[in-house]
Amino acid sequence: MQHPYLLAASAVLLVLGFLMMRWAGRYDVTGLAADAAWRVAKNRGRIDVKAEAADMLNDQFGHIRDDAERIGYARAAAKHGVGFFLAKFVGIAGIVMMLVGLGLGAAALYF
Repeated sequence: MQHPYLLAASAVLLVLGFLMMRWAGRYDVTGLAADAAWRVAKNRGRIDVKAEAADMLNDQFGHIRDDAERIGYARAAAKHGVGFFLAKFVGIAGIVMMLVGLGLGAAALYF
């Protein structure tokens, strides 16, 4: 192994990218919908799957309704819209970090 620093940087970038994607999945609307769909697919044999998925989404988005009642609809929409946008940006940055980490790992092992 001629380039241990590249391999270490590759591992760090892969871990950071994975953690960023995981964080973004909790705050991104598409991540929340994918989590609900995954729960429905995992528990498809049960009768109350749709109700469980609806309850999970209501729990996730309940704080938006609470904020809208407390600070107004426009401010709540702006606040949570920025949060969803930031989560999408962080998720894409995590994917890019993981791709760069894979490239560095391949370069460390190939050259």
